[in-house]
Amino acid sequence: MKLRLTKTAVCILVSVSLLGACSGPKDNRVTEQTSIKSVKKNDAVHLPVPILEDNNYNIEGEIVTFTRSITHVELKDFDESSELELREKYNDYISKNNIKLKKDYKQLIIHMKHEISEKARHDPFKGYVLNTGSGLVIGEDEVASENEFVDYQQRYMTANYRAKSTFEPTGKVALAIPNQYAKNKSLQLKVVQKLNKTNKLVYIDVN
Repeated sequence: MKLRLTKTAVCILVSVSLLGACSGPKDNRVTEQTSIKSVKKNDAVHLPVPILEDNNYNIEGEIVTFTRSITHVELKDFDESSELELREKYNDYISKNNIKLKKDYKQLIIHMKHEISEKARHDPFKGYVLNTGSGLVIGEDEVASENEFVDYQQRYMTANYRAKSTFEPTGKVALAIPNQYAKNKSLQLKVVQKLNKTNKLVYIDVN
């Protein structure tokens, strides 16, 4: 009888030990609900960088090479002046959607310049725009696919017919970016670069 009890006790102890081993500590486990995402930042170019080059640009019969370049970019808080400036373009959208620029957004300013290869009768009369397909990215993800206002602005700032033509040699494009994207260290501006008949993508660091 004593032997049977001993065997029974051993079996119980073994079972408890195995159960304890199976339940074990859980702190170092990765469960199915754990979200792990690594964002690979694209190789960025140094500024200034040409984004448009046309070696057959006509100024009153003179053929010259026209170049539009991005000289530098800056990310800033909105103030009253910059908010009013953006509202001149997007006031209906901003008001309709109750967008709080100073509270919830940062301002990305893309500075550009226009140049021609030689002296002509006058400076180029062009607007400051980005090429179609340009926009904000985080890794391979397009910010515009997640945010309607960013998409709306990007379609506007890549439309030549919306750009106000000017003789000014320098200009800028401004873009409001929600804070949750603006603070991301992997945020970049993807630019479609058009140099005569050669098109390619280049990336500019925002942060």
